[in-house]
Amino acid sequence: MSKNKIAADPLNFAIFYEYIIGRNVQLNNELTDLLKNQDAFTPELSLKLFKKYICDTSFDSLENISQILLQLINKTGEALDSTGEKASAATIGFENQFKKLENNQDLPEIKIVLTEIIAGTKELAETSITLQAQLDESKTEMQSLRQELAHARETAKTDALTGLLNRRAFDQKLDEYIEIHKQNDIELCLLILDIDHFKLINDTFGHQTGDNVLRYTANLMKKHIIKHHCAARYGGEEMAIIMPNTPFDKAMEIAEKIRVSLAQHPLKLKGSKKSIGTVTISIGVSSFKIDDSVESLIERADKAMYRAKDNGRNQIMPEDFI
Repeated sequence: MSKNKIAADPLNFAIFYEYIIGRNVQLNNELTDLLKNQDAFTPELSLKLFKKYICDTSFDSLENISQILLQLINKTGEALDSTGEKASAATIGFENQFKKLENNQDLPEIKIVLTEIIAGTKELAETSITLQAQLDESKTEMQSLRQELAHARETAKTDALTGLLNRRAFDQKLDEYIEIHKQNDIELCLLILDIDHFKLINDTFGHQTGDNVLRYTANLMKKHIIKHHCAARYGGEEMAIIMPNTPFDKAMEIAEKIRVSLAQHPLKLKGSKKSIGTVTISIGVSSFKIDDSVESLIERADKAMYRAKDNGRNQIMPEDFI
């Protein structure tokens, strides 16, 4: 960042952290081109890259929620301030009226004072009712915001293109399941999947078709995995599935169903009868060992997947064969 004279702010740190560790292929490709062309790294460009490759559409949602919440806090604060001022004024008025009562024995005067006290009491009661209505309205708005925030949190975990978990959410989930494994000794498997010749699909039929292939493959994965499994877009055309409480044989069986299902159904261009041919996938499978780290578990699945590529593609390779 210093070498390219890029501002050291939190947004840029997040972008270049992803760039340096190299797991976000599409971000890396665009950023490499930008740095090569020495394009100006403006705040607008930083925000665009962050929203596109790291936080998807949730950034706008969270920003909108923050603004609404601030308005709600201000509105509620103003209502409380106004009610407080009226209550203070009413207290002073009541004190003055009581002093008149103490110092006045004339019945007509007492009636006038009591009438004023009753009127003040009614006014204070109306103010209290108004405040309650405003607080009820704020409570409703807060409930709506809570729902929006929950949706934004889910969006922040989701890859916008495929609907799978994004890489950040994948990392978090894998960390969680490894900790659970260490405490409860549950079986844990990992699949790394890579669409074969994906660059050729993009180059031949265009990126829109490539995106459709990614979506189709993601939906296929969702169809075959078990409910408690976590499917993610690992980066580019690579995907991953975390399989807690799953024996290795079962993981291999599910991987085979995904592979066969994709290979047996030649895909066509959307809105056309023109075929793009058979799309296949290579899959590597690893299982958690007692001395494993997150990195070693991923590395074995990744190496198994590349072994499947080297062995002819459109196949599954277990870690045992490495």
